[in-house]
Amino acid sequence: MSLLPNVTQARFGGWTTDIQLPPGSRQSGQKATEYAYQYLKHLIVTLELPPLAIITEAAVAQTLEISRTPVRETFLRLAGEQLLDLIPYRGAMVPAITKRAVEEQAVTRYLFESYGVETICNSKLPIAAELRRTVEQQRTIYENDSERIVDMITADKEFHWQLVRATGNTDLSQLYSSFHDRQLRIGVALFQAFPDRRCAAIDEHISIIEAIEQFDLELAKSRLEYHLFGKISELGGVFTNYTAPNA
Repeated sequence: MSLLPNVTQARFGGWTTDIQLPPGSRQSGQKATEYAYQYLKHLIVTLELPPLAIITEAAVAQTLEISRTPVRETFLRLAGEQLLDLIPYRGAMVPAITKRAVEEQAVTRYLFESYGVETICNSKLPIAAELRRTVEQQRTIYENDSERIVDMITADKEFHWQLVRATGNTDLSQLYSSFHDRQLRIGVALFQAFPDRRCAAIDEHISIIEAIEQFDLELAKSRLEYHLFGKISELGGVFTNYTAPNA
């Protein structure tokens, strides 16, 4: 199974039940629960387990060669992080990636990140050079291999994480961190669905940095807003507003 399956309407908006779990790799001394958690979270975030895939405790336990108890605990933990939807007597389903979910996350991110931009500009924090280094890492990954989507998104999210960390607000940073994995997952889906977004995101990051270098608050916020919301109108053809049926 490909690490990044091809984008189709069914992939993001229809049931996927024919799932072949890849083998895991357990680190020496790693507890079974942590092994199962890291294994499944990686598959979900990178879309190796596509949206709406259905998995069972038995299948995961057999693949990882562990008992079902740590797998059950992992299902509950991932459900709490909104990375799995539990289905009574059937197992669990990987959540759909819907247009609404993308829109809501963009709104949430803007609230956090625009406050970071305000802090940077109002306090004239010298953070632009650090932001540029992160974007250059992202550009290097893209130029070396434009299919390294997960690595590109990891660098992309580090850029945005730097904006939030600049606030120096621990509570705010912890709240932002709480949806980090869902943010990565949607980012992977967007880069996969819209290949031109991979390069455009780099250019938009640079434009945000240029505004921050001038400590031009309104310009920086305007460019951040465009970066997060500018392409949402194009999502309808790929991401449905699917709602899971009642169990």
